[in-house]
Amino acid sequence: MKVVVKSKRGWRKVTFNVPDETFEQIMELAKRYGFRPDEVLRIILLHDYIDFREGETDIENLEREISELERKLYELEGKWSPPLRFRTYYLVLDNQNLGIQLSGMIAENKRLRKILDKPEKDYTNIEELIHYYLSFEGKD
Repeated sequence: MKVVVKSKRGWRKVTFNVPDETFEQIMELAKRYGFRPDEVLRIILLHDYIDFREGETDIENLEREISELERKLYELEGKWSPPLRFRTYYLVLDNQNLGIQLSGMIAENKRLRKILDKPEKDYTNIEELIHYYLSFEGKD
C-alpha cells in the first residue's frame, strides 16, 4: 500500500510503501478498536501509541516494522533534501531576475505611453508579484 503524508502548510509530501500484510494488520486493529485507518496511521507515525493489554506481540511487530519504515523515510529525506534545496535556491534566483526584467519592461511601457499620449494602465497586481519575488514584501 502506498501512503502519502502531506504537510499542513506548503507543498511538501513524503510517499512510502507499507507492505500489504502490515496494512491489513493496521486495518484489523482499526476495526477492532473503532478507529479510522488514517487515524491509526497518524497515531503510528507520530508515536502516540495506545497502551494495549492484549495482543502485545502484534504491537511489537508493528513497532518494529514502523521503525524500519521511519528509517527508510529518513534515508529518502536525506537523499532528496539537498538537491531540492539547491533547485529551490536557483528557482528563487530566476524569479528575482525575471522580476527585475519585468519591472524594467513595465517602466519602459509607462514611459512610452506618456510619450505617445496613450492612457495609463494599472499594473498594481504585477507590481505586487514583483515585490513578492524580489522579497520586498513588508518592507514598503
